[in-house]
Amino acid sequence: MRALALPRCPGHRIRAAALAGAALLLGACSTERGPDPWRNTNEKMFRFNERFDKSFFEPVAKGYDTVMPTLFQTMIGTFFETLTVPRTFVNDLLQGKPVAAAQDLGRLGVNVVAGMLGFVDVASEVGIPKNEEDFGQTFGRWGAGPGPYLVVPFAGPNNLRDVLATPLDLAANPSTFVNATGATVVRLVNTRAQYLEEIDQARKDSIDFYVFQRDAFLTRRAREVLDGKTPEIDDDLYELDDEDLDALDEVEESPTEQPAEQPAEPTPAEGESPDEAH
Repeated sequence: MRALALPRCPGHRIRAAALAGAALLLGACSTERGPDPWRNTNEKMFRFNERFDKSFFEPVAKGYDTVMPTLFQTMIGTFFETLTVPRTFVNDLLQGKPVAAAQDLGRLGVNVVAGMLGFVDVASEVGIPKNEEDFGQTFGRWGAGPGPYLVVPFAGPNNLRDVLATPLDLAANPSTFVNATGATVVRLVNTRAQYLEEIDQARKDSIDFYVFQRDAFLTRRAREVLDGKTPEIDDDLYELDDEDLDALDEVEESPTEQPAEQPAEPTPAEGESPDEAH
């Protein structure tokens, strides 16, 4: 039995073929009901996350904020940002950004060597840009749509594309191979403590906090995929199809109803009062 030989093809064709199935899946899930077709389930998960946050996570973060000085919180946050640089470096290469990839290596080297193993952001002080890339953004740049909006237990706003990319993001993070659970807990508590006031204010100011979270996430992720550019509005949304044009023609051709004419009021003769004219 002869082995089946696979034809060789350029790298971009392999990438396109690999993404075809995912793109079709994610595109099909972008429904006529908008980016949130699973809203009923998402809102239930949102309420679960809110109860968990208010009853457990927020009190823990407040206690952490009380005992942990702001300087140390900043240093811990910077350390976890340093751990994401390898992931950013890989994704800059996959997106064809060699200059950004070189900046990533420079940032990592400077912060590890001169920034106390990554606890101090010396790279920003010397002018090395901070890039943030992940596999969800890379898939988006390759043409995969975000798919439906999804609220993840304990994690919050997300989308199907980013959820599918999460294993690759974890594999590119060094903390995954040391103590993933412990590192994740410390990172989440530290981040929650840094945003106590902002989240509390957003809850007070927003009419619907679920919608606020969803729209903020969708806008942010769209801008990140486009490297900070504002997503373009699809002009097709404002084009009229043949049925719409026919309906407008019928409206224009139909006679417009005019109000019935009222009898003219008699004009009083000279020297007569208005009452005498009647």
